[in-house]
Amino acid sequence: MPIALHHMIVPVADRDAAVAWFVDLLELRAPWEDGFFSSVQLDDHLVLNFAAAPVPEPLHLAFLVDDDHFDRVRTRFDADGTPYTADPPGRRPGEVGEVNPGGSGRRLYLRGHGHLLEVLTARYTDVPAASRAG
Repeated sequence: MPIALHHMIVPVADRDAAVAWFVDLLELRAPWEDGFFSSVQLDDHLVLNFAAAPVPEPLHLAFLVDDDHFDRVRTRFDADGTPYTADPPGRRPGEVGEVNPGGSGRRLYLRGHGHLLEVLTARYTDVPAASRAG
């Protein structure tokens, strides 16, 4: 069996607010509670478990979406003033970046509930051949 990421624990200051925000942003199915966690399923393979933490540890989470979803996210951010940038350090505010050399795919970065989030429309293709799985 190939290695795959099954779930992640996402520490946040306000578990319920964070999970509601992620569900709305990514248009996910309803979350469920499992004791300590409030969880959402991203696809058939990956679950995010949101947990309240005294001091959230920042994570980088990247969400692969289709072009229409990306456009809805960007339109929403432009309308409500949510800041985003084309690059992780934030040097290109209000811009959309390219995922791969040559312009395939779009991406934007934002801060959400203490974490750096990336929304992108294509998988990265610049992984060296020796580093690719299978």
